[in-house]
Amino acid sequence: MNAEEKKRHFQELTLNLQHEGFVVKPETEDGLLPVGLDGQRLCLALDSGGVRYWKEDAADEHRSAALDRVISIAKTTAEYMSQMEAAPRLTVSGLTGDYRLLADFNGIVLASHPTQYGVQFITWERTQDGTGLNQGNYYGPLGGTGCYTAAKRGFATRSGLVPRSALFTLEQLTEVYRCIHETLESEYPISDERQRCLESTAEQIEQCVPELDERVTLSNQKEVKLTSMESPQEGRMQFS
Repeated sequence: MNAEEKKRHFQELTLNLQHEGFVVKPETEDGLLPVGLDGQRLCLALDSGGVRYWKEDAADEHRSAALDRVISIAKTTAEYMSQMEAAPRLTVSGLTGDYRLLADFNGIVLASHPTQYGVQFITWERTQDGTGLNQGNYYGPLGGTGCYTAAKRGFATRSGLVPRSALFTLEQLTEVYRCIHETLESEYPISDERQRCLESTAEQIEQCVPELDERVTLSNQKEVKLTSMESPQEGRMQFS
């Protein structure tokens, strides 16, 4: 990775980390990217997609979970940035700007487009003669690494690589996540094997659903609102 590629990589990684609420400081003399949480050092990100950290900086559950999130973001960012650097430019009629062809299958293309706000991903359908593109689905920028994940899912289903029925929507995954935690937090007895399975499933959902906390909160609020509408109002006469 040359100096310009490293600069682009760290710029994108900074945007993705800031999107998740982390504080990112300027690159150190050693070529590492300091990442902080709650006003304290958390880790150092590498241009390879890895991180370095001190055990004492991730001692409690909250900071350990945050470190895992940084590791996931760094890995995903490195994945698509390296693909972009190696990918050919997408050249078709009517398309201007720096668009890179990441994948092409069954008349559907997955492209990336660097912007000052981060990388944008797009899936397009090729025209019948193959010289143009139409029906674009856009992902990001400003959505963090979740945009890349969503774009890959969109390409896989749209091109027919994966049947739509084989993938859950973000809304479905959010509800599955809620149900998992309701089960884990209940007093209902479950086996250790099932508990480990549910916990690992929840971790997978956390890694692939963008803004999961906000989605869960919104889902909870809808239920609270529905419950309040169905509950008898105070001060009114009730009949049975």
